[in-house]
Amino acid sequence: MNWDDPIIDAAATDTGMRRSNNQDSYTIVRASSPEVWRQRGHLYMVADGMGAHAVGELASKMACDNIPHNYNKTRNGSPADAISKAYQTVSALIHGRAALNRDFQGMGTTSSTLILLPEGALIAHVGDSRVYRVRGTRIDQLSFDHSLVWELVRRNHLTPDQALKAVPKNVITRSLGPDPVVEVDVEGPLPVETGDTFVLCSDGLSGPVTDPEIGTFAAHFHPEHACRYLVQLANLRGGLDNITVVILHVGPWVEPQSGKAEGEPPAQQPALGTPKRGRGLRLGNLFSSRNRRNVQTVVADTPYRTAECPINEALIANLTELVRNAQAMAIEGSWPLDWAILANFRREGEEARAAGDLRATLRCLGEAIVLLGLAGRIHRKSNGQSH
Repeated sequence: MNWDDPIIDAAATDTGMRRSNNQDSYTIVRASSPEVWRQRGHLYMVADGMGAHAVGELASKMACDNIPHNYNKTRNGSPADAISKAYQTVSALIHGRAALNRDFQGMGTTSSTLILLPEGALIAHVGDSRVYRVRGTRIDQLSFDHSLVWELVRRNHLTPDQALKAVPKNVITRSLGPDPVVEVDVEGPLPVETGDTFVLCSDGLSGPVTDPEIGTFAAHFHPEHACRYLVQLANLRGGLDNITVVILHVGPWVEPQSGKAEGEPPAQQPALGTPKRGRGLRLGNLFSSRNRRNVQTVVADTPYRTAECPINEALIANLTELVRNAQAMAIEGSWPLDWAILANFRREGEEARAAGDLRATLRCLGEAIVLLGLAGRIHRKSNGQSH
């Protein structure tokens, strides 16, 4: 990658339908100069806190405030060494803070970090918040879930189907804070291609929204709009947890309907990296065990999980049914909603679908999902239904 390569990014976070406070945090730290870029790159991060009351909120904030700071102030060693050291330092910091107050018992947080460097994409990871890459019509999960489900499958104690049916999904096996020392997974640097889109998210998104759905919205819409659509899709699916997503698109974004480009690079700019497509695991193989190497040459690109994510009739039909059911609930519950705007989006979506324009159909469904998701959350919390 090059210092002048455009990166279009956006982020969104939401308490969800059931929670009264938001224990998720995120941060975006762009390199301030070409020199800093060459040494430490651009950093993107999502953290999901754990603990009673506001303890989890504090833990995730400590991670997002202190990990980038410690990473960037470490001048010696490779980026992989620096980010691993930053994770260790902050885990000890959170652990020490919890030890000072009995009310902070159980304080901890997941943390997933993506760093874009001249060599490629570097990932540091603890917990079950995820890092994805969307390339073309494929979404790859680049981080391993440190959860009981994934660990049992990796150790061949259960098949993926058995684990998903028999084991609670929310039991994580690794996080920052509960112990002063933590094992940090560092992946990469992985090759980056112009047009790649990366998604970082908490399990409040990856739980109710499928990988293909995440990939489809991230691939076909500006990061700002994709974040809005995905957060409210998670809310309409129940919003049982806090929801956070960070999306970044490498290269200029060209809006299909207007043809206008955002972040167009200067003329005669060198191409971004050397295209290199990696080997993907099939969804049925769910979890692979692979070597983690803290080296600064591009490493083998082998995602932990991969799926196709095209816009197709099955996706459109599924989301259309979701919108229809949510609209029925909105009518029954008298949600605070601008019905004329909703009707207009639904009409435009139906016309686009009839004309075979599935992207325009999906855009209208996304806007309807945003209207209904926001209205549903306001309605629920105004009636004291969050806890």
